[in-house]
Order: sequence, then structure tokens, then C-alpha cells
Amino acid sequence: MSAAVARLRQGGAALFASLRHVLAGWKKLSRTRLLWLAGAVALIVIGLGLAYVSPPPPAQSVSAAINVPLPPSGGGKATLLIPAPDPGLVENSPNGPLPIIGTDGRQPWQVYARPFDPKDTRPRIALIITGIGLDATLSQAALDRLPGTVTFGLDPYAGNVKDNLANARSLGHEALLGLPLEPLDYPRQDPGPLTLLTSLDTSQNADRLAKLMGKATGYVGFVAIMGARFESANPSLEPVLETLKLRGLMFADDKAPEQSVVAPLARQMKLAWAAGNSVIDSESDPATIDQALAGLEAAAKGSGAALGIAALSPALLDRVAAWLGSLDGKGFALAPASAVANRQSAAQPGQ
Repeated sequence: MSAAVARLRQGGAALFASLRHVLAGWKKLSRTRLLWLAGAVALIVIGLGLAYVSPPPPAQSVSAAINVPLPPSGGGKATLLIPAPDPGLVENSPNGPLPIIGTDGRQPWQVYARPFDPKDTRPRIALIITGIGLDATLSQAALDRLPGTVTFGLDPYAGNVKDNLANARSLGHEALLGLPLEPLDYPRQDPGPLTLLTSLDTSQNADRLAKLMGKATGYVGFVAIMGARFESANPSLEPVLETLKLRGLMFADDKAPEQSVVAPLARQMKLAWAAGNSVIDSESDPATIDQALAGLEAAAKGSGAALGIAALSPALLDRVAAWLGSLDGKGFALAPASAVANRQSAAQPGQ
């Protein structure tokens, strides 16, 4: 404070010396003008005093000035997933970037998975909503209404598969691509031009699979679209499962674990797999949907893990949105599909 006072005195002395000099030359000024001049000088002196004496305002702390949000918890809607694609998990090809196992052993189905707390001992229920992308309005409604723990099955024929995947992952949803497989009544029911068929040789099916894999990057694996005939033909099925295994992907079958032909094969070749304990098609009415969801709860209680696979529809979205909110109170853990991989009971070969 003493230094500030000294500076004030020096500034005032200099000011009055200048004023005395000016007044010497202004002897003819009237008394009124001199009074106005004196008032102006007084205001200047007061301003100088405040500038020298008043303490500076306290500096604002960085933490108060910058509001950095905390990352969302694992159960939040917008849990951030690892950015995709991971350069170490991509192979460039004429069909686009294909998933591969990294040189360090990292597998896409684990790297791109939504995190789940392994210490959670409650029965796990996973739900895959398929058909994402076919109806833009309905797909956006699913993004808006369903928690990030729900897994999305992206339709491979949608015109914007990459955008659909990016949107899903931005809100915390892990994703699988739909894998069209030959149904029993093919071609009356036709899953599309990239359907894997028993009438094609291994290289032809491999080419179709590569085209499907190149649709986007950042998915954890594939979910079956139909496939009763294709899955019954081991010579056609096994090379496809081997490819998924070699590329570090998981496979979700739309058959129950005890009925799935894929499950025992996947277990033998150490391919990450899951099977649908309840499968809900797009034509299901609300009562059928509720029954299937109750079946999921029973399966999870019985074996510790259950998977539902449901085709997106307005009725499904309404019923599922309400049901998901009840799971925690019933003692179930809603989990991504990757968190139930290899946790279901599969029929043994020959049964």
C-alpha cells in the first residue's frame, strides 16, 4: 500500500505542477471557467487514485472457468465406446475395410464391445434389435428411446450402414451386422442378393461374406437373418464360422441354444457365440412380445444368461421400452450381446 501511496503522490505533484504552468498562461480565464477546470482535475485525481490503490480483482480459477463434464457411467445412455475403426484391426480390401485380429491378439468383438462390469453377478439379459436402418424414422425412435446397453443389429441392405453404425455407437450401442442365410423355403423367402446359399461353393459364399463385412467397421460380429437350411448344411456353414473366428468376430444365432446347430460348432472352434432364447418377429402382437420377454427372464434365471433377438417394429419398441425399465428392480442385469457370449448352454453334438 505504501508504494501505491508514493506513486499517487508523485502523480499528483506532477499534475499540479502542470496545472500551475497552465494557469500562469490563463490569467484571463473567468472564475467560473476556473471552477469547471478544477472540478475536471479533481475527477482525474480520483480516477488515478482508484487505479493505483484498488487491489486487482481475484483471478478466476481454471476449474471454475472451464466446465468439463464427467464421463458417463457404464449404465448411461451415451457411454462412450472406443473409436472405430481401430487402425490395427482393419485390413484394406476391394470390398472395403475388413475386420482382422490385431498383431497383439486384440479381437474386434472385444475391442468394439460395450463395456460391462464383470463383477455383476445378477442374471444377464441381452437384447438385439434387428432391422436397424430399414425404416429411418423407426430406427431413430429406437436410438432415442432405448438405453445404450441394448445391442443393435444393422440391416446390411440399408443405404447408410456406416452412418447407422456411427449413430448407434455415438449413443453407446454396440452393433452387429445382419448375416442373410438361406431359409428352408428359399427362394419364396429371399433374404436378399448377398444371402449365403448351400447351392454356392465355398469361394462364392466367401465373396458374399466379404462384401457384407466391408459394409462398415466397428461392429462386434454378425446376427443371423433366417438360415434354417444353410445352418443345417455343415459343409457350407463351417467355412463361414471359421472365417468369423479368424477375423475375431462373434456370431449370434437366431435359434434357441438347445436347438442351434451353430452353438456346438462354435464351442468346438472357440468362436464367440450367442443364441436367441426368445426370437420376436416384426409381426408379433403386444401379447406375444410380452410372453417372449417373460421367457427371457425365465431363461436368465435358469442359466444365468439369456439373449433376445427382436425385429424392430412400433409395437416392439413400445413394449420393450417399458419392460427394460423393470429389469433392475427384478434383479436382472441388462447386458450387451457381447457380455453373454459363450455363457449359454448349448446342445452337445449328436443330441
